[in-house]
Amino acid sequence: MTRAAIKHGEEQLRQAMLASDVDALDRLIHDELLFLGPTGALARKADDLENYRRARQRMTKVEPRGLAIELFGDDVGVATVLTDLEGVFDGTPFSGTYRYIRTWRREGGRWQIIAGAVIAAQ
Repeated sequence: MTRAAIKHGEEQLRQAMLASDVDALDRLIHDELLFLGPTGALARKADDLENYRRARQRMTKVEPRGLAIELFGDDVGVATVLTDLEGVFDGTPFSGTYRYIRTWRREGGRWQIIAGAVIAAQ
């Protein structure tokens, strides 16, 4: 059931990214998120939500492939996924294949992302 819950969370995240659904992103992302972007810059939850809220980041394609989930006890899981992305960041279009790693933690019965990173895939 835990893998299924994380897989479901990953799909909810994909849909929220495509729709720029800040409310859904707010529910899926832990308040203390640490996330490394493709340039190595550290982002927090507020940064990510603000990028979507102000339309600095808009995704037009988020197509995952090869999702893998590793569990660490009952309340922590790590998801890795290769994803084809297209969108616009700060007015500049981008597209490519990226690899994400996200750490999900269950707290109070709810799964949220507490850490992650993304890099361009070769």
